[in-house]
Amino acid sequence: MGISNLGKGAILSYIAIFLNIIISFVYTPWMLNKIGTSDYGLYNLILSFISYFTIDFGLNAATSRFVTVYRAAGNNKMVENIQGLMLKIFLLISMIIFVLLIICYFFLSEIFQGLTTTEIERLKVLYIIAGTFSILSFSLKPLEGALNAYELFVTAKIIDMFYKVGSVLFIVVALYLGGNIYMLVLINGSIGFGCSIIRFVYWHKITGLKPNFRFSDQKEIKSIVSFSGWTFLIGLAQRFRLAFIPTVLGIFSNSEQIAIFSLGMTMEAMTWTLSSALNGLFLPKVARLVHEKDHMSILNLMIRVGRIQLFIVTLIFTGFVIVGQKFINLWVGNKFADVYWVVLFLTFTNLISNTLSVASDMIISENKIKYTAPNVFICSCFGIVFSCMVANSFGAIGTALCSGIALIITQILNIYTYQKKLNLDMSLFFRKVHLKILPALSFLALLFYSLFNYYDINGWDGIIISSLMYVVVFITISYLFLLDTYEKNLISLILK
Repeated sequence: MGISNLGKGAILSYIAIFLNIIISFVYTPWMLNKIGTSDYGLYNLILSFISYFTIDFGLNAATSRFVTVYRAAGNNKMVENIQGLMLKIFLLISMIIFVLLIICYFFLSEIFQGLTTTEIERLKVLYIIAGTFSILSFSLKPLEGALNAYELFVTAKIIDMFYKVGSVLFIVVALYLGGNIYMLVLINGSIGFGCSIIRFVYWHKITGLKPNFRFSDQKEIKSIVSFSGWTFLIGLAQRFRLAFIPTVLGIFSNSEQIAIFSLGMTMEAMTWTLSSALNGLFLPKVARLVHEKDHMSILNLMIRVGRIQLFIVTLIFTGFVIVGQKFINLWVGNKFADVYWVVLFLTFTNLISNTLSVASDMIISENKIKYTAPNVFICSCFGIVFSCMVANSFGAIGTALCSGIALIITQILNIYTYQKKLNLDMSLFFRKVHLKILPALSFLALLFYSLFNYYDINGWDGIIISSLMYVVVFITISYLFLLDTYEKNLISLILK
């Protein structure tokens, strides 16, 4: 795949991210006002509840990994076999989910006792609609990993954007024409299923391959289950690492601290999404290099990608350090000033973790994820335990600090794993990436932080102008003094 195609995929990733942000800040309040609080609550409740049943247990990542590896080896027969096997596994899980959803249907009133009788009746109809489309879409989920494995990033991103934008546009039209909440869920589900069909048809058309549903191999199934299990463990740990903290604060602290931490989580999620848009795009290339046993090229790729991601992460993190406190005070008020520290503690490790995406891809390609999964799970558990210990005295800031420390320890253990299990020269990586970039940009951030606080810039106009000034100077300094020839050429290729 050419760099320009990869660049288009990266650009589309960022466009999709900004679309999500716009939708969150513009469309969501409008829809809430249009359908009312009760229906909006039911709409989100049913989507959230159904999502607990459609967890893929790491199987989508397994699809991407195994298809990528066999494609790198030029073994199209095994690609067809894996696709057929994964579709059968997902179909089996879909049948199990179908049974579980039927059972839960008869207990909805007991599960959601806070809803009125009328709301329960409406919820049951929504449940049937959302459940049906979720099962249909879930059965075709392996095609998401297959598109990435074949480096069809542009197509994958366009389909994802069509789902998000298409859903919004059709729902807006439906509401203007007098549509109700049932129509909203029907539109959301049908477009999602339609996108799944498009993925299947496009993959088949481009590759010319057909899933082999007759394939069954115990050794391959064992490898898939093992990989999926470790991937699911990581996903579970990451999901509950922060999601469980509000419960901890509810037990040991108070509702105000829960609100502070929840706002911090929201902003952490936004910064993570922005800074991790390139993650996973290099998996097919890494798989090819692993197949060729070219570790030096992988290290060089890791350094190149790590430098690019570090520029992005540093801009986001230091930008928040500079204007974040004033932004939060204007956005939610001075009483939530502690959100600033919560976000800093939760996002600091992005400066390391997001630069190591190629190493993570290599762990996946070599099927050595079992060496990093325990690091994530154990450290997440310790983070929650220590959060319980400090929640009463230090509230949201204390729990965020514990979570941040747990993340730092996780990264240290992962770096050691990359050095020992992947034979990557991590000291060379950090010399070429962080030591080359961070000192100058840290000094620049400190300078702007001092200037903006000295002149006491306030108001939305002040924040926007200050942010734009910092971005312009950051990009200029980086381009003139920190970017190498390859990175400058890459920018030119992306912009073509």
